[in-house]
Order: sequence, then structure tokens, then C-alpha cells
Amino acid sequence: MFALAGSAPAQLTLTNGNFDADPDLGSADDPVNPPSSWFTHYTEDQSWSDFRFGNNGNGSWTNNGITLGQNYLGPNFEPGPEDGYYYTRLGTYGGETSARVQGLGYNRVNANPAGNFDVALISTPAGAFAGANGTDVASAPGAVSLGSQLFDISSLTGTTAKSQAFTLNVTFGTGIARGSDVWLRVGDGPDDGNLGAFDEPTIDNLTLTTVVPEPVGAAGLLLACGLAVARRRSRM
Repeated sequence: MFALAGSAPAQLTLTNGNFDADPDLGSADDPVNPPSSWFTHYTEDQSWSDFRFGNNGNGSWTNNGITLGQNYLGPNFEPGPEDGYYYTRLGTYGGETSARVQGLGYNRVNANPAGNFDVALISTPAGAFAGANGTDVASAPGAVSLGSQLFDISSLTGTTAKSQAFTLNVTFGTGIARGSDVWLRVGDGPDDGNLGAFDEPTIDNLTLTTVVPEPVGAAGLLLACGLAVARRRSRM
């Protein structure tokens, strides 16, 4: 007896990819609180390695964006490393064949360098990792990078508001098991160790699209049954 397969919805979903589920920051920044549904590295004052940023007078992103810069933590408020990141759980891997992450990178209009940033999809074993501020999913036990790309938007630097589109395409291979947790991570680019030089890219309007295998419908199963019967008869 054969069971007819129905269509299976995609399991991976990006929540709050435009970072606007929270109140509009206007012209302010927020280095403490991550966007709703996201986790971040730093959650303290002066932690500008990763901070939410309003667009009013700052750049051309929509309402709130996330910016990667450089800390000036107390008590001495000296510059620190550029090691900020944000990440969010996309859901459970259900057999999708590929995923595409798209978004826009922006410059600040104060002429600070726009620089670069990294976008990655990461898997962890089912239920093995719980996201938390200050804990990087990229370093989680069993974490596997499914695909990542460094995007350079340094050409946007200046006092005119500009943006640059970016796309990360990932094909899921044999390195991920059904039921694994999948995460989207956005982090600062490689730090050159020079605390006197930093960049401040802003990222906004992230979207996720996935491709799922075509379900085997009734017609396909009947065709497969017919072929199987024909093969058996040809051998008799």
C-alpha cells in the first residue's frame, strides 16, 4: 500500500528581518538591547561593536538598522576590538534544498568608513544550543557553517546616504541532518587589530527565501507504481 505525500511547508523563517518590530529609534542609537527575536554579543553602554541605530539624520535605512562598529567600554572608554555580531534562529531544517539571504548595507552620513561585514547560515544539532546574548552561535558545540560571505561596502563611505544590495546563496548538502537548528548570523568583518582604524556598516531589510523539494503527488506515485508493475511483468 502506498501513502500519498502532501506538500510540506518550508520550516525556515526569518522573523524581524527589517528590525522594525521594536519602536522607531528616530535619531538615537541603542547599544544595549538587540532587536526582537535576535541575540547580540554586547549588552552594555558604550558597546558600539554591535548596536541598533535609528535612521533619522544618520543614513538611508528604514527606521531601525543594526550597525557594527567599535566599543568604548568603561571605565577608561578606550577603543576595543571590532567583534560585534547578531544572530537569530530560523527554525528547524526540514529538507530544504537551498536558501537565499538578501539585504542592504548602508553607510553613515558622518563619513565614518562603511567597511565590511559577514553573513552566514549556521546549523547546530537539534536542541543542542539555546541562543543567548554574549554567546556566539558560531562557536557553539557542533556548529557547522552552511555558507558564509564577506560583503565589502567601503565604497559607500561619505556624507551622502547610499546603500548596496547583497545576497548570500546557500545550497544545503549532506552536512546537515533533518531536525537541525538553523541560524542566521551577521557579524563584523575581520579585525586588523588596529584600534585607531574602524568601520561602521549598517545592515537592514534582510529577507530569507528557501527552496523546498517538490512533493510527490498522486499522479507521480501512480506513475511509479505503474512502472514497478511493468518491470515485474517483464521479468515473468
